[in-house]
Amino acid sequence: MSACSRLPLVQPSAIAAVRLSLVLCVAGSCVFGVSIRRVQAQPVIDQFVSSADVTTVGNCSLLRINFHVRVRYTGHFPQDHGDQLSINLQLVDREAILARRLVRREGIRVERAQSSGLQDVYLALDEAKGPVLIAQFASSVAYQVVQSGSFESIAIVIARKGPVSACKIGAFLASPPDSRGPTQKGSTIPPSSVRREGPQQSLSETDIRLIEGAMDEARAAIRKGNFSGAIAILRRLLKYPENSSSAEAQELLGVAYQKSGQTAAAQAEYEDYLRRYQSGEGNERVRQRLAAILTASSAPERPRDVPAGGPDALPIKAAAPTGETRWSVSGSASTTFITNDSTNAVKDLSTAPNPNADADAHRVHQNTLLTNIDVFGTADNDRVRTKFKLAFTHERQFDTSTDKYGVSTAQVDYTLKEADATLRVGRQSRNTGGVIGRFDGAVLSWQQSPAIRFNVLAGSPNWSRFDAPFKDNKSLYGASIDFGKILGGLETSVYLITQYDRNIIDRQAVGAEFRYFDSNKSVLGTIDYDTYFRQLNAAIFSGTYTLEDKSVFNASVDYRKVPYLSTWNALQGQPFLTLYDMMKFNTAAEIKQFAIDRTPTFESAMISYSKPLNENWQVSTDATVTNLTGTLPSGGVDGTPASGLEYYLSAQLTGNSIFAPGDLFMGAVRYASLADSNIYVLDFNSRYPVTPNLAISPRLRLGYRAGTRTDLKEYTILPSILGTYLWSKEISMETEIGYRFVDSTLANIKSTTKDLFATVTLRHDFGADGVTKCQASMVSCAWARPAALDGPSQDAGLPVKSQFSPFASYAIETGLRYWYSSGQNRYRYFADQTGTAQVSRLAYGGLTGHSGEMFFRVDALDGPFTNMFVKGYVGAGKISSGSLVDEDFAPFVNPSSKTVSSASGQLQYANLDVGFNLLEMERFRLGAFVGYHYWTETVDARGCTQLGANPVICAPALGPAVKVVTEQDHWHTGHAGIALETRLWDRLSWQAEVAYAWTRQNATDTHYFTFGRDPASGSGSGFQTETVLNYQLTDSFRLGIGGRWWHLSTDSVDSFNQLLRYTTERYGVFVQGSYKFN
Repeated sequence: MSACSRLPLVQPSAIAAVRLSLVLCVAGSCVFGVSIRRVQAQPVIDQFVSSADVTTVGNCSLLRINFHVRVRYTGHFPQDHGDQLSINLQLVDREAILARRLVRREGIRVERAQSSGLQDVYLALDEAKGPVLIAQFASSVAYQVVQSGSFESIAIVIARKGPVSACKIGAFLASPPDSRGPTQKGSTIPPSSVRREGPQQSLSETDIRLIEGAMDEARAAIRKGNFSGAIAILRRLLKYPENSSSAEAQELLGVAYQKSGQTAAAQAEYEDYLRRYQSGEGNERVRQRLAAILTASSAPERPRDVPAGGPDALPIKAAAPTGETRWSVSGSASTTFITNDSTNAVKDLSTAPNPNADADAHRVHQNTLLTNIDVFGTADNDRVRTKFKLAFTHERQFDTSTDKYGVSTAQVDYTLKEADATLRVGRQSRNTGGVIGRFDGAVLSWQQSPAIRFNVLAGSPNWSRFDAPFKDNKSLYGASIDFGKILGGLETSVYLITQYDRNIIDRQAVGAEFRYFDSNKSVLGTIDYDTYFRQLNAAIFSGTYTLEDKSVFNASVDYRKVPYLSTWNALQGQPFLTLYDMMKFNTAAEIKQFAIDRTPTFESAMISYSKPLNENWQVSTDATVTNLTGTLPSGGVDGTPASGLEYYLSAQLTGNSIFAPGDLFMGAVRYASLADSNIYVLDFNSRYPVTPNLAISPRLRLGYRAGTRTDLKEYTILPSILGTYLWSKEISMETEIGYRFVDSTLANIKSTTKDLFATVTLRHDFGADGVTKCQASMVSCAWARPAALDGPSQDAGLPVKSQFSPFASYAIETGLRYWYSSGQNRYRYFADQTGTAQVSRLAYGGLTGHSGEMFFRVDALDGPFTNMFVKGYVGAGKISSGSLVDEDFAPFVNPSSKTVSSASGQLQYANLDVGFNLLEMERFRLGAFVGYHYWTETVDARGCTQLGANPVICAPALGPAVKVVTEQDHWHTGHAGIALETRLWDRLSWQAEVAYAWTRQNATDTHYFTFGRDPASGSGSGFQTETVLNYQLTDSFRLGIGGRWWHLSTDSVDSFNQLLRYTTERYGVFVQGSYKFN
């Protein structure tokens, strides 16, 4: 293998791409089909939507849609009722727009959708005005759209019968998703309850804060045994109109009465509670307390000589604290096949025809299979609330036979209700506090009072779902303070944030945000100032105002650096992969100035107006002006000119339920005046429901583009048709086919492009929920039991053994395992870090391994760590056989060489994981874990035989006793995954686990007859999976047989500053025996 010095390669500047992307962002579909952007129906991998759920109370439902990015509501249609609702949105952050994939729509899984009459919810992402959130109902309903408290969510209040004004919007918006409101109108209240029916009223923000503070006082009074004080507080609270705290207040009032000995009053409150709240997590708990009172009042007194809890004791299940947890797990899995076939013919009209030219130059643009799995789970009880979300992607490129694996979200939220503190850990998205989108790390939030919330965070920015955590050794730290509503609906935040590339400051900023909401207007503002570069990063202001006739005005003013100023911007156009490479040739001051020179400023102003003409028609219009500043030449990189002022105008007419209920028709005309051309577009779009489950959406776009500085003439025709079919409530299918024809002439050269594109998507939604007595909780049973609702303690005078039965706190399993495996380690060696010129390729294959290992698992069964587990293993062995095929390519080695050698060596590995059982039932257990994995292999290649035509290398052949190459690799890997175990029969069980892995590799390649020792280091990602089938010989001892697969891909740079791309895997079968204690 040749060790060539690095060949410098200057990458093209990214400024032109930024400008084009911004034009697409502002113009939307104004240039759709008439510029380089293509129409494709793809599933969203980096989803815009975070989660969605429905809360239903009687006839009313609240649908909440939460987003990963900040969105601004700009209007909806139809206005107040119908079987389809379209909500227009604008993306607040340009970074979110630039990160968009070319998608048609994003399907949204909604929790408990059937109770609200929802049939389908999705986000359309290729509309000209911005994203459109569409909700389809099984029948006509009344609704109201609300954006309140956050620019990362949209709420829809739904009334299946009657007007939506009958639904209490304030109580809905103040309540958590799992809360339950009052029963339907007409419920009767017994006179013995302290509560009375009255006219429906709304609560002010001041009232809500007073209620929340009083509830804290009542809980504290019950914990301290001050039952009379708690009763007084709770009776006063129950005089307020129905709100999010009413149910808990009435339950606690019953508990306070019961603990103070007033069982008749407690019984009255419990009975009234069950009449009002006929479902929900508190219903079963109150039902058991009421049963305990009724049982105690009718049961004979326990004889003095019968010990409590003994075999003859009376049942105490109803009287004991339940510690119940309401849990849910849901998600979706989708698979999409995408193909894009293009033909292109270019002809110079100034030259004679060429009879040998290909009249239809053909190229396949895309041939891809995308698979996306999205899982979301919650667990909630009186003490804690836990949520987790995992979004995993597999992308198969058939044309290049490559696979890519990515994780866009992998987070766990843990909220201690009493402390009002929340910890979120993992790969997550955040669009406040100075964080720009997705990062890997943790956020800790504490609500000190209704008016103040403190937040701290630490982690590493993540720009791609395919990137391993902490890629490029970047880190960020930040803190922010959120101030509650003041001056009506105004909320504010201040923050500071610092981002590092190892020890180099990448970004350092302070900023402020403000948000204002009321019934007819919303305002958002952001100021971000970089204290390291001493420049303003962003000043963003936008607002929406709704008139009494439902007309909506929107306006925004935007000033920001694109991208935000950071030291990494200096790498644009440079031949370096990292700042540390660049610092070998430039000073820190020069790099700082290069970053400023590479970062242009984007300025825009927009105003729009929409007005409903009647129940079926709506008209809207908007105007936008933008400017992208130029950049200065420096550091060997050319500058870019400013775009100048560019203008965008559009008008749109929308009709709903014109020919059939649920149909939709849109016609739009758009105009753009750019620096070098003018663009005109006509856009016709429709949706027609053929049956309740089948809909077709034909669309036609016509475009014309004329150059202002050149003689460019370009015509575009883009027809497409989309079909959606709801196979069932859980399964849906979507198919789109389209054709794009572009005919352009520039400088007497005629070009014709024809694109045929098609997609087929199949999506399956799944979900389950229930209530458990903490066996299936996502939190510790010790924490799940609500202290404020604990029943009376057992008789302290009884012997200890009669009060508590002995119970093991931990279960420990340990065993031995033999693993028979096969490994491959392949890497490509390039002339420099660009990965364009391949020097050589080494493939270690058939590396047969024999290893022994010891493994263990410890599960906490009781105490503060209940449901947590620790597991791991350590192993070592030898690589008995294998081969090395070493190829060197011309012109670096001429003629090319291909040699083969025998290989053998050794391997060692170790693993340690910490996890949490998310779901545990009688025959099934599901857990999540994070951990560290260490793996090292040393392989010696002996002998050398030339298989190619090179007359020098290994000619004549070297014997098997001659060591020619040694490859030594160390992988330090972090991973996160899920583990499940299920009992198939009484003594047969199955275990499986899969984890996403991110790794750091240290490799040393020693060629004894050429360049000697060549160390390299780099990072990458992959996966690790394992499965085993166990048979229980006795209650404690079991045997198992299973399989394991490790797969890692890394990019490394060696001592010659050249790129090496590794693909390493080891897989095989094992047998094991284990013994379980406790």
